[in-house]
Amino acid sequence: MKKGTCWLLCLVFLLTLCGCGTSGGGMGERADVEFTVVSVEEVPQELSEILEKNKAREIRMTYQDGEELYLIRGYGEQKTGGYSISVVECSEDEENLYFLTQLIGPEDPEGLSEDPSYPYLVAKTARTDKNVEID
Repeated sequence: MKKGTCWLLCLVFLLTLCGCGTSGGGMGERADVEFTVVSVEEVPQELSEILEKNKAREIRMTYQDGEELYLIRGYGEQKTGGYSISVVECSEDEENLYFLTQLIGPEDPEGLSEDPSYPYLVAKTARTDKNVEID
């Protein structure tokens, strides 16, 4: 009797799990988007000036230059140096382009400059008319 009850509970549990999930809210699947991280030297002059002027605050912006779209994510002023930024996702669906990054703190806090730093990342991709979400 106990085995039968146990199996029944397991079956109910599995059926419950099958019913759970996330729906895309009617949106299609996301596809990866090719991009290139741009070095400081390769950033267009006008964009470089905008970044320098706004480096102390968080930045989420796009910049278009011809057929290229620049995706910019800045994390504002940090108390020390040693930070880096990784791209977690660059993808698109039918309506949107998604650009998700992550700030990575210093690995070794000893020996870091005590001067503030202003980490930002610029990525370049093909121009699009889709809405862009940067996080």
